[in-house]
Order: sequence, then structure tokens, then C-alpha cells
Amino acid sequence: MTGSSGRPASGDPADALLTLLSELEPVLSSEVVLEALGQAAARPDGRRRIARAVVDRPGLLTGQGARAEFPGVLRFISVLVKAGAVAVVEPPCPRCGRQKQLSALVDGLRLCAGCVKKARALRCGRCGAVRSPARRNDNGQPICQNCWRRDPRSWKPCAKCGNCRRVAAITGAGPVCQSCRPGPAVACSICGSAGSRIGMSQATRTPVCDRCRKRWITCSRCGSGAPLKGGTLREPLCARCLNPDPAFWKRCAVCQETWQLSTAECTRCSLDRKLTQIFTRPGGTAAPELDRLREALVRVDRPDLMLDWLKKAGVRRTLQAVAGHSAVTHEALDTLPPGRTLVHLRSMLVAAGALPARDERLVALERWIGQVIAGCTSPEHRRALHGYAAWHQLRRLRSRLQGRPASRQQVKNVRDQVTAAAAFLGCLEARGLTLGTCTQAELDQWLAGNSSYLARSANFARWAVARRHASGLTAPSSRWTGPAGPLDQDRRWADARRLLHDDTCPAADRVAGLLILLYAQKLSVIAALTTQHVLHEDGRTLLRLGSRPIVLPAPLDALVGALAGGRKAPGSSLLSVPSSWLFPGRRPGSPLTEDALGQRLHALGISPRQGRGTALFTLAADVPAAILAKTLGIHVKAAIQWQKISGGDWSTYAADVSRHSHAQERARAGDQRADPLPSA
Repeated sequence: MTGSSGRPASGDPADALLTLLSELEPVLSSEVVLEALGQAAARPDGRRRIARAVVDRPGLLTGQGARAEFPGVLRFISVLVKAGAVAVVEPPCPRCGRQKQLSALVDGLRLCAGCVKKARALRCGRCGAVRSPARRNDNGQPICQNCWRRDPRSWKPCAKCGNCRRVAAITGAGPVCQSCRPGPAVACSICGSAGSRIGMSQATRTPVCDRCRKRWITCSRCGSGAPLKGGTLREPLCARCLNPDPAFWKRCAVCQETWQLSTAECTRCSLDRKLTQIFTRPGGTAAPELDRLREALVRVDRPDLMLDWLKKAGVRRTLQAVAGHSAVTHEALDTLPPGRTLVHLRSMLVAAGALPARDERLVALERWIGQVIAGCTSPEHRRALHGYAAWHQLRRLRSRLQGRPASRQQVKNVRDQVTAAAAFLGCLEARGLTLGTCTQAELDQWLAGNSSYLARSANFARWAVARRHASGLTAPSSRWTGPAGPLDQDRRWADARRLLHDDTCPAADRVAGLLILLYAQKLSVIAALTTQHVLHEDGRTLLRLGSRPIVLPAPLDALVGALAGGRKAPGSSLLSVPSSWLFPGRRPGSPLTEDALGQRLHALGISPRQGRGTALFTLAADVPAAILAKTLGIHVKAAIQWQKISGGDWSTYAADVSRHSHAQERARAGDQRADPLPSA
């Protein structure tokens, strides 16, 4: 095709090709054009066919490449574009319009692989679906791949495992199934596995398995979340860090930012498109709250996990139901069928700033109380139950919360109290009595029964007498008599030593267990801790549990400091928002629940209730009640009760402190007289 000097020989169509490209692309030299022609075809006759086809139809270079007769023309165009050509255009698929690699000719046009399958699809002679044919039946009718897989002729006993399965390959021993199909001898260059689905990576030219091709990683160099392109599982690399040459990578056709091996839609743009389709109402608009949520979801660290979440049928139904409202509010969400998906969606709306935060436990309690009150048939009982539940229990709970979210135990206590009151009123109504006509004998008979609401009913009876709903009734009040479980000091210290030095346990579980065993904290208090409770002064780490912060000893101080510095809950990558919770939960912007924290501690062999009781018993015997209440954040009455149970006598503590203070003052005064300070 060319002479010894590298120029085209006389009469070669490459000479006319060089003349054509010198006018179309003056920035490209003849050597670059000839090198591109050599990369497009290895043999001289192939290069002549490409040059002749381009010279005869110059429009192939400017967007009409889909009409090329030879596939080498498309390769030639691609090499020219990579070399810096501006006027030369890589043709999109004529049918779908996407910038994909074109393959076979269909009706004079080269289409992408997907469109070729659609164009060659035929109606299956068995199921009737229009799909690409895989086989022909005995009558010559096409059969799709799905029907052929179910055809008995494609199922034979595997020569290796003996099971009757679909034939995946024919070996020297006979047909084998997909599980027994021999894979290549090469291993994946990233994970090292020798699976059956291993191909060559276009980025590294090394074998890579399908699992690694789909991995989404945090780059070990730049720290960004992106698809895995190279490196190892210990040190994964994204596209930019694997090859920083911008000319090596292509860009996403939508955002023009993501570096990848093709111009297909990137994962984030695909997520944005699907969320827009789900959130858009038939009128073509979406609620502003959902737009704000969509913007937050597109920026998540793992958009691939969000796409998997959207594939669930229940999730799509819930999102479409929410998108049907013109304005997304808490009241609108309350009208939808309850479920875990709705709870998670509400938390994401709150975390994204689309909805204001509210105490869901308190709202659910108010809704439940309304249902219980509505279940009373007697107007007198309904009025009394409403006053007890809404104006006594709920108001007292709100005054205790002071704007903080309600804990599970607080809500449970109110539920038990209201349930007991409703059960007592139901018993009176079944006997034809009311609160006003109830006698002491009727109340004693109810309290002497086997019901589990006895103590709670006594509280309601005392309230009814105080509010003049009943008269002449007396009900005993129950007092706490001390811990019910055993107090095991040896086990407590053994568990504490294990949590202090066992690095295999998660840091959050170790800190939570140590706060129970050493500082007698409740699960509800531990779950409500934030980074504002952790203080750093003079190289020390302090934790504020009550009004007076405590100095944490080593190595607990390092554990708490590390926990406050890097907080991320497992499985919380759907929506990552800044959170101040020391123990963040799976729902965005929410702390870890008490039940989940208790389950994690039980898995480590720690009983929270027994451990707290043992710790509080020991501390109450060594520390005065006032100091115990200030440092641990418990009520002073509870501290006094624990002090009495533990047998600690601190009645002379104030006098001892006073005598000690006076002695120190007298000593300082004597020192000043012996060595007076110099005058000013």
C-alpha cells in the first residue's frame, strides 16, 4: 500500500484519503492519519478498502458512519477522534441515538448490539414473545432463549455432578452444567479468584472477574466513592487515580464528568433519571420536597445501593404514593399505609431538610391514645380516660422531655398506664358500674385478680379520686424494693477487662458496654449521647453524663475520642448526612435504638440490666448520693435509694468535708504567717 518512505504508492486510494483529511482536519499530520489507518486494519487490502470507502463517501467521517459498509471504517473514525480530530464525528446508533459501539448491518445501517437484537427479534413459536431467536423447532419456527432453556432437549445429566441440568458446555467427559463448567486457568488480578466469568479489563489489560467489575469502592488514594477500575481489594483505585490521563477515559454522555470506559450513562445520572421518573406526577411536575430529596439522594456515597433499593416493588409503590400528593407533609404521609419503607422514607425527608423533625414515638403514642379513648362506649368513662391519658400522662411526659425525643421505655410506661386504666374501666362497664358507683370492694376484687395491670390500675384509681371522678376509694402504691437480678462483681470486672482490651469487638459496642459496667448508664441515655457530651481539656477526654463531667481513664478515653471522630453506622450509606449522634442508627439522622443496642450487647455476652444494677450498687456504696446524681445524671432520690440498699452511710459526709476544709484553711493561714507574700 505504501512505499519504503511510508508514503502511499502510486495509484493507492490512501493518497486521496490524505488529501481529503488535509482539507477536513488540517491539524492532523499525514503520519497520524496513516497510523490511524494502520490501527484500523492490519492487512494492506483492508486498509485500501477503508480508504476507498471514505474517499467515495466523505460523509462517513462527519456523522454518517453508521452507513459504512466495512466495520474497519468505524475503527478508523474512532482512532482519528482519539488523535484529536474535531470535524470527524463518531456516529451514534441510528435507532436509539446513544453513543455506543456499532456492530452489524441492519437494512443498510450499523446498529448497536441492543438495537441489533431488537431488529432481528422474531415472534417465539412457543411463548409468543418477540425476542431474539436462540434455536429453531422441528417446524422451523424460532424459539427464544428462555423457551430453549426450559426445553427438555437442552437438559441432560451432568457428566461431573450427575444432576440433570441445562447443558452449559460439552467436554471430553460429556455435557456439563454451568456450575461444573471448567473455567479459565487465569485468576482475577484484583480479588485473586478463579471464577468462570473472567474477562480482560480495557483499563489495565489484565483479567478481571464480573464481581470486581460491579464493585463500588472508596478509592484508597483520593477517598472518593466510584466504581472499581484497578488496584487490589485492599488498595482499590478509581478511574482518575488508575490513569490520570484525561484522553484515556471517556465521559458520561449526560453529566460529562464521570470518567469511564464508555459514553454510557453513569450510575449517578441513571439514579437521577429514575428518581425523576418516580417523583414526577402525571402533570409533569414534582413536589418541591421530593425535588430536595432527589438532590440529596443523587449525592449519596453509594448510588449503586440506591439503585438496588429502587428495584424493590414495595419501595417503588411507596414512592409513587408519596409523589401523588401535591405537597409532601407529615400529615400527608400519615394517610399512607404504615410500613418500614414509609418510616425510612420519612427519616430521609427529614435528614434532607425537606420535612421538619418531629418525635415519631410521641406522635404514635398520641394516635394510639386517641384510638383507645374512642373505644370506650360509656361517655363518662371516655371523659375520665381522656383526662387521665391526655391531661395527666401525656402532659407529664412532655414536661419531662423538655423538647428531647421520648425514649422507648417512657412511651411504654404511658402505654401500660393507659392500657391498665382502660382495662379497669372495661371491667366496671361489663359489671354495669361506673367510676362514681364503684365501691372499695369492687376495686379490691379487681386488684386481687390475676391481671397484669394491677399496679397500674391502682395509679388510675388514685388519680380518679383526686379528680373527683370517684370517691371513697383507696389503692396501695408500689415501691421499688431494689434490684431483682443477681449482682455479680466478678463477672462485671471480667466483662469490663474484656471490653477494654479486646480489639476484635466494634468500638461502639465496647464503649456502650463500658458505660454500663463502669458508670451504670441506661441504654436510653447511651443512645441519646452526642458529640457535645464529649469534652477535651488539657489533653484529657471528659464525658458529660450529668451536670458534672467525668474524666475518662485510658484506654476508654481513646475509644470515646475515636468514636466521636469517625461516626458511621453500618448499612447507612443510602443517605449520608452530618450527624452529631455518638451512636448513629441505620436511619439517616437518627440514633441507634435501645433495642438494637441491647441486642448488640447481648451478642457480646453482656446483660445491660444486670451490669447496670451491679455497677450502681457498687458506686452507691462508695460515693455520696449527691455526687452520684451529678456525675451519672440520675435522679437524687434514685441515688438515695441505691445508697440505702447498698448499705452505704454518708450521713456524716458533709461534716467530714467541712472539718477537712477548715483544716486546710488553717494550714494555709499558718504558711502565710510564716512566709508572708511580698507587698505589691
